Amino acid sequence: MKPEILAPVGNEDMLEAAIMAGCDAIYFALPSFGARAFAKNFTIERTKEIIERCHLLNIKVYVTMNTLLYEDEIEEAYGMAKALHEMHVDALIIQDLGFIHLLHHRLPDLILHASTQLSISKPEMIESLKKMGVKRVVLARECTMDEIKACVDTGMEIETFVHGALCICYSGQCYFSSLRYNRSGNRGLCAQPCRMTYTLEKNGKALIKDKYLLSPKDLSLIDKVKELEKLGVCSLKIEGRMKSKEYVYTTIRQIRKALDEIPSTEKEREQMMVSFNRGYTLGHTYGKKENELMNISAGNHQGIDVGKVIGIEKNRIKIKVEKELYQGDGIRFVSKHGDAGCRINFLYDKNHKLVNRLPANSIGYVDRIDHVKPDSLIKKTVDANLEKEVTSIIKNGNRQIKVQAFIKCKGVGYPLEFTIVEKDLSITIQSKNKAMPAKNRPTDENTISKQFNKTKESFLTFETIECDLQGDIFFTIADMNQLRKEGIEAFKKAKLSNNPIIEKEYDYQCPVVEDVSSILEVQNKNQIVDFEGDIISELNIGVKSKGNITETRKDYLGHLGKGNRLDVNLNITNSYAIACVLEMGYASMVISDELDLEHCIQMIDAFLNRYGFHAPVIRTVYQKPRLMTMKHCPVHMITKKKNCQECHESTYELISKDGKRALCIGDAMCHMRLYDQNVFNRMDEIDALKEHGMHAFKLIMTDESEKEVKKLVDELKNRSR
Repeated sequence: MKPEILAPVGNEDMLEAAIMAGCDAIYFALPSFGARAFAKNFTIERTKEIIERCHLLNIKVYVTMNTLLYEDEIEEAYGMAKALHEMHVDALIIQDLGFIHLLHHRLPDLILHASTQLSISKPEMIESLKKMGVKRVVLARECTMDEIKACVDTGMEIETFVHGALCICYSGQCYFSSLRYNRSGNRGLCAQPCRMTYTLEKNGKALIKDKYLLSPKDLSLIDKVKELEKLGVCSLKIEGRMKSKEYVYTTIRQIRKALDEIPSTEKEREQMMVSFNRGYTLGHTYGKKENELMNISAGNHQGIDVGKVIGIEKNRIKIKVEKELYQGDGIRFVSKHGDAGCRINFLYDKNHKLVNRLPANSIGYVDRIDHVKPDSLIKKTVDANLEKEVTSIIKNGNRQIKVQAFIKCKGVGYPLEFTIVEKDLSITIQSKNKAMPAKNRPTDENTISKQFNKTKESFLTFETIECDLQGDIFFTIADMNQLRKEGIEAFKKAKLSNNPIIEKEYDYQCPVVEDVSSILEVQNKNQIVDFEGDIISELNIGVKSKGNITETRKDYLGHLGKGNRLDVNLNITNSYAIACVLEMGYASMVISDELDLEHCIQMIDAFLNRYGFHAPVIRTVYQKPRLMTMKHCPVHMITKKKNCQECHESTYELISKDGKRALCIGDAMCHMRLYDQNVFNRMDEIDALKEHGMHAFKLIMTDESEKEVKKLVDELKNRSR
């Protein structure tokens, strides 16, 4: 069975483009609780209409509710989920573990998909989610083919991204936007700091300046979808709810061709590229690194190269094009001095005559704009003809499903019976009027087929019409048209019929856990000091081990897996998330750094009130906050050192345009972590948290000296008494 093609929908035009391009499923968000808050998301009323229309066309609808939820948002989110379930949405895509837990217990038939924001990459992680009733996992984009296969082998439905933008940070593990710009990526407000320029310094000396060191190329596995199909991947996902209808249409078309093993034309490839690309990569899926993964020269849409500037005149720019260019196209002039772009409102041939097209390998002119230099490269970033093509398809097209029709009449005095069949669904209705004796020309199979095939405006078309007509009978054209309309309406009603949803009371009882220890996380042996609690590290330095983002068997896990205690990576932000982690079998957890004191207190109070004991949670009260966790290493990309320990032997920092610094420290498996230069000290919250029953806290060390660590440990000890 071929995997579904899952299309992003951020507005009405993208919806129509996805439908007309032949998608199998779509995903979108409502105005709240979706990880693309700036998309033109759909209202709940419009969502009902979309679900019904898509279901008539056998298109599945998944709604993203994949932001982290605070305690005071849970009830509203639950109400929205219930409303969507009553509309018979095919699934919700969710990140928040508490939300998954609540929906699993209260709406047992609602299908849940684990968002890529959960960073799932290993079978052990999937086994934990199975306990929560999750039916599908959207894998982390860092997964290799071997990891994808291992996850498929768990029996869980597996969805993978095959085209679109890559986050350089493990999804769900990026706090860069939240900490630097007060816009949480985990709550749909990412400011995209990865698409900004940075300078890399070693021990205070610049190695490379003002480059896009965190900006990956766009993923494109379109030529590899048959391999993913063979692995058993059930859904091929396209990223891009913030992109265009042309992007959606061309990408779906290319994936469909690849699945059907139909070669694409050069023009079709170029149309997809001009709709949006930052350069393409096969990504971590095929082990691509550094220059094969990253585009450090640009962080924006690259379009396609079409020519160069060969002269600047007073009012016009002289250009030579290698590919044809049309009036209305969007172009960008690129040089070492910067970029400048425009739509081509007026296009001239070599004789300065107005034209609507410059053919390939010709010379022409466009009106002059500022900041364009001779020898600038010309990129086409908007294809005017593609825009017109997709607009026309949306306006004039009508996607239909194919069904079978069976029409029979036993003879004069009997009604005309009309049956519509699609797989296991079948409906039969009869005409109100009965057959009359034919006086002249009887109603025959050709007449029936002609009248019943008038479904151009409908959601269905008849692949076959079989007739069984006895004797010389006659029905009026009006009789046949009325029967066709009533039959299609009855079939529509049957196709959209569903059973009532099941809603249960929430009665989960958490296992009581009281043994919670404070934590000191260290980066090197010099930071190991006397501490009343557990000392942990991701490095093998003689203390309790902490798993990194992908490890699943450690004393303290950085993710779901075979362990007893969880560290911070699962973004615990509400009391139901605490219950979820306990239900999975873990004894304690570090809560999200994105919680302010008020939300933290709301969470632990709600847990105590609901379950009758204090939440076994830990609050990080000192750290240089972790901004990102990456599989990509900007240090190695620039230094090219073999057997690299550079980030532990020297001080590497990324400096942004505003002068802010991020410390680069890799773990034992070379996952690069970026830490903010500023200390995040919440020691003054300890008294308030103790009053509400929290007694375990965490200190995270990065480059602090032994003396500094001892001082911090003593402060925590004194405040915790």
